[in-house]
Amino acid sequence: MQDASVRTAVYGAFATGVVPTRDQVARSTGFPLDAVAASYRRLAEAHGLVPDPRTGEVWMAMPFSAVPTAFRVTAGSTAWWANCAWDALGIAAATGRDVRIDTGCADCGDPLTLRVEHGSVAPPDGVVHFAVPAARWWDDIGFT
Repeated sequence: MQDASVRTAVYGAFATGVVPTRDQVARSTGFPLDAVAASYRRLAEAHGLVPDPRTGEVWMAMPFSAVPTAFRVTAGSTAWWANCAWDALGIAAATGRDVRIDTGCADCGDPLTLRVEHGSVAPPDGVVHFAVPAARWWDDIGFT
């Protein structure tokens, strides 16, 4: 129950465009800070989130990234960072919102903009390349 409450608090904050700190999660859940840190460790073991190895704060709560990446996702005045192209699309699904995704072509560097509108990607003719097969993403999730 504690881990589910902590995870819900983390995702609830991210959904509003806020990167939550352990202190904020502790306040919102009512759990002591050391209990939140323990939940983060268990959630990391279950691939429910990825703590920053240096600070212990949330680094990734897929599809959200706590740090700037090459994938900026916006919906109105709310903005997020996504870990990859797949996660950028996942933010639209997770929030249920139409979004704009700004990134760059991995081949030539030209800017790329995608939109998810009413559950459909526009333009619909793009190609996404995943350098690492999905089955191996958790081998080094920070690289993937």
